Amino acid sequence: MSGIRGLALICLVLFGVCDSAALAGQYGSAQYGTAQQSAPQNIFHVKYISEGSVYLDAGRNAGLGEGMILHLVHADPNGGATESVRFQGVEPIADVRIFSVADSSSAAEIVKSREDLIVGDIAYLDVQSIQAREEKINKADSENYPVVVTFSYGDPLDEEIRATTVSEKTGNLPENQIRGRFGLDAGYIAEPGGVNSRQIGMLIDADISRIAGTHWNFTGYWRGDLTTQSTGNQGGVPPVTLSDLLNRTYHLGLYYQNPDSVVTMGVGRVFLPYAPSLSTIDGGYFGYRLDQRMTVGVFGGSTPDPTSWSYAPDQRIAGTFVNYTFGDFDHWRFSDTFGLAATSIAWHIAREFAFAENTISFGHLFSIYNALQADNARTALNGVTYGTGLTQSFSSVRFQPIHLLTFDLNHNYLRNLPTFDPALISTGLLDQYLFQGLSGGVRVELPLRIAVSTDIGRSKSSTDTSTSWNQMYGLTLGEIKKTGLQLDLRYTKFNSSFGQGQYEFVSLSRSLADRFHVQLQAGMQHLLSAFSTDTNSKFVTSIVDCSLGRNYFLEGLFSWNTGTSMNYEQTNFTFGYRFGGKLRK
Repeated sequence: MSGIRGLALICLVLFGVCDSAALAGQYGSAQYGTAQQSAPQNIFHVKYISEGSVYLDAGRNAGLGEGMILHLVHADPNGGATESVRFQGVEPIADVRIFSVADSSSAAEIVKSREDLIVGDIAYLDVQSIQAREEKINKADSENYPVVVTFSYGDPLDEEIRATTVSEKTGNLPENQIRGRFGLDAGYIAEPGGVNSRQIGMLIDADISRIAGTHWNFTGYWRGDLTTQSTGNQGGVPPVTLSDLLNRTYHLGLYYQNPDSVVTMGVGRVFLPYAPSLSTIDGGYFGYRLDQRMTVGVFGGSTPDPTSWSYAPDQRIAGTFVNYTFGDFDHWRFSDTFGLAATSIAWHIAREFAFAENTISFGHLFSIYNALQADNARTALNGVTYGTGLTQSFSSVRFQPIHLLTFDLNHNYLRNLPTFDPALISTGLLDQYLFQGLSGGVRVELPLRIAVSTDIGRSKSSTDTSTSWNQMYGLTLGEIKKTGLQLDLRYTKFNSSFGQGQYEFVSLSRSLADRFHVQLQAGMQHLLSAFSTDTNSKFVTSIVDCSLGRNYFLEGLFSWNTGTSMNYEQTNFTFGYRFGGKLRK
């Protein structure tokens, strides 16, 4: 695999982007728009769930296209009409963005998720404008919008005529919508010993699809500090908070996705859509479709995501890939991605590896998924020597006989100790790495929007001297006695190669007509690990987000964290402007 080195150095020069400093934003997951009524054809259902993606029961024939944003809510267990879901003040449980469309089905990446998704969940198109909604309802052919396409060849004048015709026919389609919010925030962090930090920052929460009628889309969330000022014994450097770490798991990017083009690309904070198991990158990717089934491409950038099993500060990654896909989401579907990549730290090659990601599925009934990485022999910067061989592998088999019951069997293998940030264990984002070895789980949807889940397995890696039991239990109450309160509880106990411990997590939230949202999250963890001194930690975070009139919003956050490496109180206020409507050429 030494031939990877030359390609990696070229790609690192082209795509290398330094890790952004001081990004903040767990509180950015609050909703920024008011869900509006849409025509019945804009409501769909989740028919299948895969790793980081969902599959919907409608596609091009229903007017769906790449780049569209949809919100997800749980279906009414009592069989209520799905058309009324957007009038019940229900906070979306997830936001998804479509990346692949067939005639009668489509696939969407999970952009934000607030709780576990299940087959049968309702998905509705993200439409802000009341005027646009009324115009679509009054359109006689609202269920038969033509697909907007870009013509790559031909006379420029003819291009303009065609574009004008398509624009007139589409009217206020979601792909012609622009919505989002931006704001300025002021933050204050207090640490023991009189150490204080003040920040002035900015947030961008964007959902701009089919920009100016093209197939360019700008979507995602970003929050960062513009100025910082610290006093005390930290030398002017503000502390890294839990919110800072969580924000690096969010995506914000500019994407080109045209079903009629052989080219696809993305730049920003993105993941490779053909292999989402790789780290999130601050950089970009470029893909070229050789035919209807095969795509080749390159990718590269820095790796800011602290939930990655091979995370390291100042690390960069670059590589190339080939993807082969056939079938559809209604029947048999097969997708395989293979690639070569390399990482560097301080511009010195750290890893050279091959990766593969495979999915085989049959509708929503059955699926098999595997992602693996195999490293070339190397000597790490700390002098530790590693031989050539399989480094990491995650496999999952899922069976869903009915939409209320899901079984899964998982196997996770890590040859080397992971290097994710252990401060995030209590958030639940690292569960995949906590459960090493073989584990099995079940999730049951009960009446009254109640869901229970569990995963139990025995942990064993190449560095363990004996096996041990891992346990995870979860309980979700979609609504507590018609109060509108939603509760999520989770308990996990683990014993893995990097350490042993347990964590508890609770989340309580309430939304009022999508104009006022309040959320309280709390967690605690106990970890005994050779590579972390943060043995015990606790956190409590409260978030309030309210609309001020039609176009303004106010958001407040208070977070308390105590532990060996994180010990602070954080307060943040944000005032901003939200916007939405049709993009005009």
